[in-house]
Amino acid sequence: LEKGRTSLVMDAAPPPIGAASDTGCASTLGFEMSDGPYRLIVNCGGAGAGGAILSDALVQALRTSAAHSTLVVADSNSTALLPLGGLGAGVGQTEVEWQDSAAGGRVEASHDGYVRRFGMLHRRTLTLLPDGSELRGDDVLVPQRRVRNGVQFAIRFHLGVGVDASPTAVGNGALLRLPDGHMWQFRCQNGTL
Repeated sequence: LEKGRTSLVMDAAPPPIGAASDTGCASTLGFEMSDGPYRLIVNCGGAGAGGAILSDALVQALRTSAAHSTLVVADSNSTALLPLGGLGAGVGQTEVEWQDSAAGGRVEASHDGYVRRFGMLHRRTLTLLPDGSELRGDDVLVPQRRVRNGVQFAIRFHLGVGVDASPTAVGNGALLRLPDGHMWQFRCQNGTL
């Protein structure tokens, strides 16, 4: 989606198969957001394909769901990462609905990567206002069968290089300052930042 100065890209496809899965990531529903030339929200993954010289442990860590700006259930990957490269079981199906008009842009996507282990489908909705000045997001875990109580989750938003974050006094938000001085206000509801 692209509105005003704001661009948004989401990984809404199942993980790659075949040779492409050797460096594939557990990144389904991760997204990146830019304000003009500045990357505000980023993903950390994909180091194996970039040609950089990194340790095997770091390359493997950068492939995890936690290395992406997405929801993670019980500190586990949405798709299994195999120790010698490649991807295992996890996300098998995604659904995506996308709208882009003068009234704004909206993408709603879901994946089944946590259904088998935890009984929950992850659905993410991102809505970008027409002038690009506001992005609203909603992450929902939808029970697909009886779900045990107490399953923990985290939603991570990795910040781009040069983004300065200042938490608000209330504790449910932060001011995000870009290198050119533009500011974004981040707020979360029903959670702790």
